[in-house]
Amino acid sequence: MPHDHAHHHHHHHHIDPDAGDKQVAFAVVINLVLTLAQVIGGVIAGSMALVADGVHNFSDAAALILAFGARRLARKGRDTTMTFGWSRAEVVAAFANYVTLIVISIWLMAEGVGRLMDPPSVTGGLVIWLAGLALIVDLGTAALTFKLSKDSVNIRAAFLHNLADAGASVAVIVGGIVIVLFDWRLIDPLLTIAISVFILWHIFGDLKPVLRILMLGAPAERDTDMLKTALTGVDGVLDVHHVHLWQIDEKRSSVEAHLVLADGQDFQPVIARAKAMLSERFGLTHATLEPETVARGCADVTPT
Repeated sequence: MPHDHAHHHHHHHHIDPDAGDKQVAFAVVINLVLTLAQVIGGVIAGSMALVADGVHNFSDAAALILAFGARRLARKGRDTTMTFGWSRAEVVAAFANYVTLIVISIWLMAEGVGRLMDPPSVTGGLVIWLAGLALIVDLGTAALTFKLSKDSVNIRAAFLHNLADAGASVAVIVGGIVIVLFDWRLIDPLLTIAISVFILWHIFGDLKPVLRILMLGAPAERDTDMLKTALTGVDGVLDVHHVHLWQIDEKRSSVEAHLVLADGQDFQPVIARAKAMLSERFGLTHATLEPETVARGCADVTPT
């Protein structure tokens, strides 16, 4: 099956697949352990900010799990039931994960607002220690996935999330220091709300391309009208209609269109020119083009 190569590829970084899988798996394990430690530690210390940071770390672990699963499924290839392959499973899982994180973030925000009215006592020392551990893990995970991020869009996103998490961990450390030095308890619910907003901002930024793929939307970087104009300009094409452009998955796109040709026109050279143009100008190598004539009319319209 042809593949769409419109996206940037970095073939100069070759990493053994099994070694890459081990790196991602190890990064997942340490992030899940960190999440558990932060949530339990946050409950013990009375810090919702630490719990919120733990949830954010869980989102990174989930992103790495999805990337890990995508690497494994991609090798499975297509079959008679999944003719486009299995890569879209990652998109479905990502959508479910994002919805769950939205619910959790809203809950954390509500808890933070409630605690603004009556800030509880927070064990600042424990908060600093666990947030410091989170910062080390975030930076370590980023280091583990740095090389892999050059070959995978998914892992690159997880890598960037880890760097963002490192920033959130720094914020929690600052909050813990403020509590230890000044006993200003409002800093914890304020940080909880801020981290929740930060998580939601990240999610909504990532959710748009996921929804675009699930809704069979056109790739963001391609203009369907420009595509239609380009096809109309192919020598031998009189008109173009029934143009559908959609993303198969994160890396591949597909297009179908009806090309109206002059009566008696040999359609094979025209189709070949059109496909060559789509490949060269738009990076679209998965194209289905149906030739029609003015006299015959559209093949999708039933004659009356």
